Amino acid sequence: MRSYLDRRVRQLIRRGLRAGLIEGSNVWLSIGAIAWLLRFLSRRDAAQVSVQELRVGESVIVSHVPAPPSTKRGRKKAARKAAALAERQAKLQAKLEASRRYQRARANAARAEAAEEETSGRIRTRPAKLERKRRVSRRSSQPRPEGEPEARE
Repeated sequence: MRSYLDRRVRQLIRRGLRAGLIEGSNVWLSIGAIAWLLRFLSRRDAAQVSVQELRVGESVIVSHVPAPPSTKRGRKKAARKAAALAERQAKLQAKLEASRRYQRARANAARAEAAEEETSGRIRTRPAKLERKRRVSRRSSQPRPEGEPEARE
């Protein structure tokens, strides 16, 4: 955001150009030239954040994140905007959850999850069946009691 002083200097430059060049006033022309010179000389270069050499295959992504508001008024405005955005998003989410399409999708997902749990439950019971098969005697097809040793012939 431009400061109050910067705004006044820009006004002096504009007025100096209009009154000095168009209307022919040497005083306003000199005031505009001095204001422009002050503004030109007061400009600062952007701060250097990082200097690194890139290797082959590396890239740089340049992005702009706006600075947080510096004034109390700006902070309040940003807070109001954020609250309004959150309220809008909450309303949209509530509207979505109330829709039939969303409820059908949730029901289908719940059914799919239940079917997956049922399928995984079957897989869990398999090891017990395999264990019972191991207890079956190789010579006879009848399962032997757990405490009784195998009969040798």
